[in-house]
Amino acid sequence: MNEDYSLNDIIKDNPFHPKTNGENIPLISDLKPTEEAEIEGKVVSKKLQKTKNDKTFLLFTIADKSQSIRAIDWYNAETNNNKIQIGDVIKVKGKIVYFENRLQINISNETDSVQKINLININPEKYLQFSNNDLSKLKSKLEYYIETVEDQGIKSLLKQIFLVNSRLKESFLFSPAAIEVHHAYPGGLLVHTVMVTELSLRLYNLYNEDTDICINKDIIIAGSLLHDIGKIEEYVIKPSGIEKTEQGELIGHIHLGTKIVYEESKVITPKIKESDLNHLIHIILSHHGEIEYGSPVVPKTIESFIIGLSDNVDSKIAQVKDNIRNTLQINKNQSWSEYDKRLARKIKIEKY
Repeated sequence: MNEDYSLNDIIKDNPFHPKTNGENIPLISDLKPTEEAEIEGKVVSKKLQKTKNDKTFLLFTIADKSQSIRAIDWYNAETNNNKIQIGDVIKVKGKIVYFENRLQINISNETDSVQKINLININPEKYLQFSNNDLSKLKSKLEYYIETVEDQGIKSLLKQIFLVNSRLKESFLFSPAAIEVHHAYPGGLLVHTVMVTELSLRLYNLYNEDTDICINKDIIIAGSLLHDIGKIEEYVIKPSGIEKTEQGELIGHIHLGTKIVYEESKVITPKIKESDLNHLIHIILSHHGEIEYGSPVVPKTIESFIIGLSDNVDSKIAQVKDNIRNTLQINKNQSWSEYDKRLARKIKIEKY
C-alpha cells in the first residue's frame, strides 16, 4: 500500500479501515497518572542522552491529534533508538507519571515495550481532525465566486485551476491549510479560502464608496481564491497525519503558488492580461504582509492589503476558536484557555 493517499480517499472512501467501529478512539489526552498503559502515537522528536553517571537513556515524544506525551526509556535506549525514527507511528508500554508539570510515560523493561506499527494498521481518525463543514456547500460558493468575475481572462484562469485541471481541483478541495496552526484538517484549505474571499469582499464593499479610488473587485475575488493555492503542493496527508512534502520544505507554498498560476496561465483561452497576472502573483507573494512573516515582498496595492488582512484575520480567529475548543474538551467549566504560544496569550472563554 502506497504511503500517500488522496485527501478525497481519506474523507469519502477511507482506505485505512478504522478499528473503532464507532467506539471512542483511545487518545493521549485520556491518560491518567499512576496507571500502566499501552499507548500509540507518532514520534515527533527523539534524543539519545547520558546522565552525569554515564548512563544512557532515550528521551522521545509521541503525539496524536489530542496532544503529545514525553517518553523516557532507561532500559533499552540504544536498541529502541535504532528501532524508531521521527515520523514513525509506534506503540509503547509503561507507567504514566506526572513529571515537571506534565505527563510522561516511563517505558517498561521489556523487549517489546516499543513497537513500530505497520502503515495498514494505523487508524487515521486518531491523527487527523475532520471538519464539520459541508464541503459541497463550500464548493458551490467557490464556483459562485468564480462565476461573478467579469473579466474573461481572470475568469478563464480561475476555471482552469479550480474546475478544469482535475488534479489541481481535487487537491484543492481536500487539502489542509496547515499542519497544526489553523484549518489543519482535510478540506481546511477550502474552508479558509472561502472565508478569506468573503472577508475580502466585505472590506471591498466597505471601502469601495470613494469615487476617486479604484478597487478591482475581480482581482479581490481571484487573489483571495488563489492566495494559498500553493498549499496543495506543500502538504501531503498520510494515515499518521498531515506532513510537508519535499517541495513544501524546500520551496514553500508562496513560491509554489506562483508556479501553479504561471503554468496554468499559459494554457488558457482567453488569455489573462499580463498586468492582471502580475497583480495576482504579487498578491500571492505578499499575502503574509511583512518580510519577517515570510512574504518575499510587502503588499503594494490596495487589493493586496485587503487580502493580506483578511487572511490574517481568518487564520487568527481560527486559532482562537481551536484554543477554546481544545480547552473545553478537557474541562467544560474552564473560564480561561491554556497559554497559546502562537497567539502569545491565554483566551477568556465566555459562557452563555
